[in-house]
Amino acid sequence: MEKYASEIERHLQALQWLNLPDNPRDNLVALDIDGTIVDEHQEMTPRLIRNADWLREGGVHICITTGRSVPATLPVVEQLGLESAWIASANGALIGHFTRESGYTLTNQYTFDPHDAVARILEAIPTALIGVEDAPTGFRVLKPFPPGELRETTAVQPLEELLAKPVPRVVVRDPSMSNEAFREAVKTVDFPEVEHAIGWRAWLDINPKGTSKAHGLQRVCENLGVSPAHALALGDGANDIPMLEFAGYGVAMGNARPEVKAAANNTTLTVHEDGAAAVMEALARILRISPPRI
Repeated sequence: MEKYASEIERHLQALQWLNLPDNPRDNLVALDIDGTIVDEHQEMTPRLIRNADWLREGGVHICITTGRSVPATLPVVEQLGLESAWIASANGALIGHFTRESGYTLTNQYTFDPHDAVARILEAIPTALIGVEDAPTGFRVLKPFPPGELRETTAVQPLEELLAKPVPRVVVRDPSMSNEAFREAVKTVDFPEVEHAIGWRAWLDINPKGTSKAHGLQRVCENLGVSPAHALALGDGANDIPMLEFAGYGVAMGNARPEVKAAANNTTLTVHEDGAAAVMEALARILRISPPRI
């Protein structure tokens, strides 16, 4: 508890120099999911849920920025107990809004022709599993992925059908390779017309050129009329780096890789130590939002 309290105080001191607007509705919090607000067991702490509610009830906008698909993101929004939230999924290629009353509405979609990128990756990694995202329903795949990894798979298709139309994302996975071997193989591939990011395992996301979590956050800020300077972003992965650099206050989790921490304005405790909750509580206090009733 003492460590958590000290972390709140540390971020209170940092936040006071940002000159954030007094009106909570002029502020936004962007949250990555995996490794930031949920751990490897997909669990979320009661304190984090409480602090998300604290900010939302006070008027602060909550945006979920994730590499997950829409179907894999919505249960997290429900778990957080949010009445409404903006969602930038597929690393910013899909942007939508969720409310409990109306469900999910896709507002922006950015796509690309997957032929060239898939051909290049299969040349470098012939054993790779390939999937393409169909918004907002899930994925079509060349072959089944390991159990539990793409729970939102909708169909298994031959390659020509898989690549028949523009998509917001291609996912590449090779369970037979270590993460380091996979990273080295991906480094040999030239991707001139797309964005790509490697996950924590032998997993690669390929998105349209110009899209990223920063791109998604920018669109959400524009939709809300919130300045990016008044956005606080929390993340732990390589795909979070653009967002952490774009936001007015980017915070890397304690469990983040060194290059992610280097891109952020600040760091916090690990996901197991409630680092995200501590930063969110500091923001609620700096904005003088009354704590939620218990």
